[in-house]
Amino acid sequence: MKAIWKRELQGYFYTPVGYVFMGVFLTVSSVLFFMEILRQRSGDLPAFIGEMSYLWMLLSPILTMRLIAEERQKGTDQLLLTSPVSTGGIVGGKALAAGTVLMATTALTGLFVLVVALYGRVYPAELAVNYLGFILQGCAFMAMDLFLSACAPTPAIAAALAFGANFLIWILDLVENAVMVEWIAAALRFMSLYTRNEPFLMGQLSPAGIIFDLSFAAAFLLLTKARLEEGRTRRAGGARLTALMAILLMIGICVGAETLEKRQGWRRDFSFNAIATHSRQTESVLGSLDREVTIYALFRKGDEDAPLMELLDRYRAASPMIRWEQKDPALNPALIARYTTESRTPTADCLIVACEETGRFRILGPEDYVSLSMDPETGEYSYAGWTYERSLTGAIRAVTMDRVPRVVLMQGHGELDGEATKAFVSLLTANQYEVSWADGSGDGLEEGDLAVFFSPLRDLTEEELARMKAFAGKGGSFLFTCDYTDPVADMPNYASLLRSYGFVPREGLTVGDPSEAGTCYNGISIYLMPTMLSTDITIDLTASGADTLLLPGARAFEEPEEGDRNLTVMKVLESGKGAYLKTMTAQSASLDRAEGDPTGPFPLALEARRVTAEGYVSRAFILGCSAVLTEQQIWAMTDAQQFLIRVTEFLQDLKASDLNILARDAMRPGLTPGSTTLGSVILVLLPASVLLAALLVLIPRRRQVLSANALAKRSQNRHPDRKADVN
Repeated sequence: MKAIWKRELQGYFYTPVGYVFMGVFLTVSSVLFFMEILRQRSGDLPAFIGEMSYLWMLLSPILTMRLIAEERQKGTDQLLLTSPVSTGGIVGGKALAAGTVLMATTALTGLFVLVVALYGRVYPAELAVNYLGFILQGCAFMAMDLFLSACAPTPAIAAALAFGANFLIWILDLVENAVMVEWIAAALRFMSLYTRNEPFLMGQLSPAGIIFDLSFAAAFLLLTKARLEEGRTRRAGGARLTALMAILLMIGICVGAETLEKRQGWRRDFSFNAIATHSRQTESVLGSLDREVTIYALFRKGDEDAPLMELLDRYRAASPMIRWEQKDPALNPALIARYTTESRTPTADCLIVACEETGRFRILGPEDYVSLSMDPETGEYSYAGWTYERSLTGAIRAVTMDRVPRVVLMQGHGELDGEATKAFVSLLTANQYEVSWADGSGDGLEEGDLAVFFSPLRDLTEEELARMKAFAGKGGSFLFTCDYTDPVADMPNYASLLRSYGFVPREGLTVGDPSEAGTCYNGISIYLMPTMLSTDITIDLTASGADTLLLPGARAFEEPEEGDRNLTVMKVLESGKGAYLKTMTAQSASLDRAEGDPTGPFPLALEARRVTAEGYVSRAFILGCSAVLTEQQIWAMTDAQQFLIRVTEFLQDLKASDLNILARDAMRPGLTPGSTTLGSVILVLLPASVLLAALLVLIPRRRQVLSANALAKRSQNRHPDRKADVN
C-alpha cells in the first residue's frame, strides 16, 4: 500500500491535478474569507468553515477522477491488479494519497486562522471540532467519488458522475424539507452529509456524526474494493456480498449511535459560548421534576433554530419527565388553537411548554431567546446574549409549580383603569398568573394574593384601611405605584398604609442631570434611567445585564429608616447624584434647578418585608412611575417586562421563573482594523504560492519529458531496424 500511496502522491504533484485542486480550493477560500471575515471584521470562523465545506462537493472529483478510471483508460489496470499488492492495499493507497492532498490543503487554511488569532480571538476547542467535521466530510466525499472513479471508463466520465452524486447529496436537505412522508424524510436526513456536519459547525462534538462519516467513507471504500475484485478474481460475487453485509452492519451501528446520542446526551459542547451546556440551576430543576412536561417546537422544516433544537435534545436527555417534538404551525391548526389565549397566539419560531397535570402552559417566542443592551447615550440596541436556557428552564418551573399565583387589581379610588393596565394584565396572563379585580372594600382578596394599587387619586376609608391591614397581617402583599402628580398628601389613610412598609413619597418631580452619563435618556432631564441596585428582586437582572429601565416623570421616596426590627426596607432603583426635586406650581413650571431644591441621589423604587403580629411575612413594593409597568413602548426599549415579573415573583415569594441563569454571549469578538492588511497579503500569497510551486515543479518536469522524447526519436532515427523490430 505504501508503494501505491507514493506513486499516486507523485502523480498529483508531477501533473497539474494536485496544483489545480489546491489552487482552486485556496483561491475560492480566500474569496470566502474576505467576504465572511475581513470585510465584516468578523471573528466567526465556524461560519467561514461552513462555507468552505461546500467546496468538497465541487472539487473532490478533481482529486479522484483519475485514480482508477485513468488506469482503465490507459490499460494499466490489469497490470496493477496482477501486482503483489492486495486489492485492499490498492484502494487504501489511492485513498490515502487523495486524503494526504486533502489534509495538506486543509492545513494551509490555517493561515486564515492565524489572521483571526492575531487580530481577534480564536477558541481552540471549538475550532478543533469545526475542523474535525470539515475533514471528515471531505473524506466522505472523497471515498464516494473514488468508488465512482472505479465505475467509470474514463476520468472525464468519473468526474461527471462524481459531481452529479455530490450535487445529489447537497440537495438531499432541500428534498427532505419538501417531503411530507416522515419516514422518507428521516431516511434522506440520515444520509445527508451536510446535516451531519451542522453539530460540528456549532462546536458540538458528535460521536454519532464521527461514526457516520467514517462508516460512509468505509462503505464506499469497500464497494470500490469489491468493484476492483471483479477484474482480479472470479469470486467477485463473494466480495460484493461481503461489502453489502458490512455496509448493512455500518448502517445499523450508525442508527444505534444516533439514537443513543440523543437519549443519553453524548454530545459535548465546545462552542465559544457553551450555548447547549446546562447550568447547575437547570440540572437542579430538571432533577427535581415530578410532573411530565411536553415542549412543542413550532418550526417549519428547514427553518429550525439549530442551537435551540440542540438544547431541547439536552433537556430531554437530562430528565425522563421532558419530551419535545417539532410541529409545523401551518400543519397543526388544532394545536395552535388549543394553546391560543386572548393575549397571545403561538406562531412560527415559538415554543409551547405545557404540563398536562397542572393544566398550565407557557409560550416562548423569539423575543424570549435573546437579551438586548441599550446604549443610554444613543438609544441604540444590540444583542447582548442568548437566553434560551434561562427562558426554557423558567417556563418549565412555572408550569409545574403547585400554586397558581393570583394578582388582584384594586379599584374604586381613581386608580388606572382596565384600558390603561391592559398591557400589564396581558403580560401577567401570558406568564400564567391569574388576574382579577376588586373594589376598595377588599372583597375578593384571599390569603396569598397580591393586591395592586395603580396610582390611586382618592383616599381609603377607615374601614378599607382596616381591611387592607388585616389582609397584610395574614401575609398579603402589595404592589404600589405612585406618580409625582398623585395627591398623596391629601390621602392620610393611604399614606398610612404606605408608611406601614416604610414608604414615604416625596413631593415634586425628580429631574435628572443630562451631563451625568447614563442617567437620562437622550439628554431629556425628566426621562430618568435609574441605577438598578442588587436586591432579591434584581440580582439576576443585574448579573445578566438586563438592568435598563426608563422612568418618564418619576417620583422619589425618603431614604429607608431603621428602627423597626420587624420591617426591612431596601432601595431597588436609585437616581443619579446630580438629580434634584422640582415642585411644579401654576406660578412656576420651570425645570431649572433653583436654590433650595433637594438634591440626589433619591430612591425611586423600594421593596419591603414586614413580619406581622400573626407570624406571617407581608411583602410590598413601590415604584415612583406607573408608566414603567403599563407602557408597551417602554417595554420595547428597556428590560421593564423582566423587571415586572421579578417584582411579582418577589411579592408572592415565588422562586424566580428563570432563576439566576446568565445569558450566553451572542457575538464573537470582532477583528481590529490591522487584520485587513495582513489578511489581504495572505489571500494573494496562498494561491500564488501554489502557482509558483506548480511552475517550479512542472516546467522542469516538462523539459525532462521533452528531452526524453527527443532522445528517443533520435535513437529511432539512427536505428530504424530497431523500430521495425519493435513494430
